[in-house]
Amino acid sequence: MRKNKFGNIAREIATIAARREALALTAFDAVESRWPSLARALLEDAGSKRRAAHWLCAPSRACGGKSPCDQLAEGDEDRVWDLWEGFGEADVPRRPSDLQLAC
Repeated sequence: MRKNKFGNIAREIATIAARREALALTAFDAVESRWPSLARALLEDAGSKRRAAHWLCAPSRACGGKSPCDQLAEGDEDRVWDLWEGFGEADVPRRPSDLQLAC
């Protein structure tokens, strides 16, 4: 009986993990549609859609435990760019509005 209980728990955890993965990828798809330049920057620096999606859905201490996805839901794209700039390497992309044309 006890072994069966743990088997059920393990299956439920696997189901939840698969659903979480699917939701993270769906969140990234939504970012691609609404904020394409942000999605391109995340994808370029993260190296894969999966890694970028997980970053979007992970809680951030800098935001009081909210995720970048939460910030976007609240309409704060600038905050997500700020978070990303702190996450990537030295050559992280800047917001398009910060880019300057060479003359």
